[in-house]
Amino acid sequence: MSFIRLKGKTKLMHFRKTDTTAASSLRDGSLVGITDSGNLTYLANDSTDRVIGVCRLRVTATDTSFTGAPFVPVEVPVDNAVEWIVDTDSDGGALDSDVGRYCSIDTAQASDSESTRVDISDTAQRTFMITRVISGTRVVGSIAKSAFAPLRDAGADTATGAIA
Repeated sequence: MSFIRLKGKTKLMHFRKTDTTAASSLRDGSLVGITDSGNLTYLANDSTDRVIGVCRLRVTATDTSFTGAPFVPVEVPVDNAVEWIVDTDSDGGALDSDVGRYCSIDTAQASDSESTRVDISDTAQRTFMITRVISGTRVVGSIAKSAFAPLRDAGADTATGAIA
């Protein structure tokens, strides 16, 4: 399973994918961001990139143009607290006590989830906040590290803690 919107307003935006590195492979339903060089990329568990939204097209690393679709569609949260249903990583183990916990996105590799799950035990990058536990392997929550957050909320994501 991937990120599926449960509640809240989103819209579809399109972003260009120009990079052909392995990191530019995208899975439908995975969290994506934009790199310093302007390339759409998945979010890894150690990624400091801010989330743009949820990719809505499967794209391989070598795809740089698409017949009739030169841009990749991304479902972008319009509201700050859009809720998403998402699976946990293979460790699973979501508990009611995890409600309110911030966690990272699961390791993004072609053989793994490519940013389609959350890793409850990894809190290094506080990308997702759990708002409800459905089962040990499925939770509901909101994207906590959005690229569209007001600047006053983005300060802690910079090296100096200040926005110029």
